Amino acid sequence: MPELPSLEIFKQYFDSTSLNQEIKEININNPEILFDISENNIKELVNRYFVSSSRYGKYLFVSTSDNKFLIFHFGMTGFFKYHPKNEGISSHSRISFLFKNGNVLDFDDSRKFGKISISENISDFINKKNLGPDALEISLSSFKKLFQRRSGHIKPLLMNQQFLAGIGNLYADEILFQSGIHPLKKAYQIENDEQNKLYDNMVWVLKKAIEFNDSPRNFPENFLLAHRYPKGECPNGDKLDIIKVGGRTTYYCPHNQKL
Repeated sequence: MPELPSLEIFKQYFDSTSLNQEIKEININNPEILFDISENNIKELVNRYFVSSSRYGKYLFVSTSDNKFLIFHFGMTGFFKYHPKNEGISSHSRISFLFKNGNVLDFDDSRKFGKISISENISDFINKKNLGPDALEISLSSFKKLFQRRSGHIKPLLMNQQFLAGIGNLYADEILFQSGIHPLKKAYQIENDEQNKLYDNMVWVLKKAIEFNDSPRNFPENFLLAHRYPKGECPNGDKLDIIKVGGRTTYYCPHNQKL
């Protein structure tokens, strides 16, 4: 599932292609992608345009010229594709926005897990979803307060969108590796200095992931993601262990992530 870095890249792509263009036509190829709205709600955007966008956790919010917010959740395989209309619609396009300039923005999603909704207030939507603070917006002091009275394992906690919004399986592993913290360590066992290190590495890793275009092959060798595959080795050449944590496949390096 796309994590925060992917969402930031999707946002940048959307902003560079689709803002301030009049929407001429909307084709909804798979109505099941709509969440809590009807096809008519979406069609009301015809003759409107997209004004700006913002990201929160794994959601992208697009403000429209009629003072509403179109909300995109990308599921496991969703992404945007902007192209001239004469190239044809992607076979996996779930909804297409045709602009007056003749170009099209497709929401492409081969596995159909993505969702689109509309809200009049971003804060109301975030509260309704009970989302935790955004992982790139939270302050250090607020981050450390999250650990109060928490007893679960640290990795599932980092991935819990009600605890902290934006981190998934891949970057939870990377953040813990860079911090030297075992994924099965209990949250209450993480001392003050470790919390500081965890926060700093969380921000650093997520920003680096955006810089590297969220592609594991772009990461330097000192990142776990460059080695995160079966039979891979830790960056220093030691054995890389693979376990299940909270039902998710987890990669870690026992030599510097001790329990």
